Amino acid sequence: MKVKQGQSMVEMALLLPFMLIVLFGIIEFGYIIFAYSMVSQAARNGAEAAAQLPPHETWLQLRNNPPANYPGFTADACVRGIMEAIRSDIVLFDGSANEGRRIEDYVTIRYPGGGGTRNLSDRGPIEIEINYPIRGITPLFDLIGLDDNNFTLRVIQRRSIENLGVDPNNPRGVACARDVADWQNMQTGQ
Repeated sequence: MKVKQGQSMVEMALLLPFMLIVLFGIIEFGYIIFAYSMVSQAARNGAEAAAQLPPHETWLQLRNNPPANYPGFTADACVRGIMEAIRSDIVLFDGSANEGRRIEDYVTIRYPGGGGTRNLSDRGPIEIEINYPIRGITPLFDLIGLDDNNFTLRVIQRRSIENLGVDPNNPRGVACARDVADWQNMQTGQ
């Protein structure tokens, strides 16, 4: 039996798409699992910090409706501490990769039982949610016919409040501001 010319090129042309899908699938899903573990660890770190430094719910609500004199969400020492904890182990999503998306821009801090649970007698839960969009790194989803290769990794971590944000360096002894006026008073030492 004589082997026909070009048989190996035809076989390669038939098998190459399947081989690429398998190769890109291994790379892509490995990346997604790695990304999910990083976002999960970031949420865990943030929840641990939030249990020690629970911001006032009134300050958290300012993020969506900022007043004219709003100094920024992370001006409050408690929120800043939580965000620093979230960024502490992030090596992939620090703003330099994934289209410049910084993880702290996708963080929600909330009290699932309402802000009235921010006390040590109820030890109400505080929750950190991260909805972080990632983009695929291979053309896998284009190869299999999916147009959108953006995924949102959603992680929620909840902890019970352990402390109310004590700051011995502050004359009032607290670290968390209730609102902008309270934050300004804390800055001036009143």
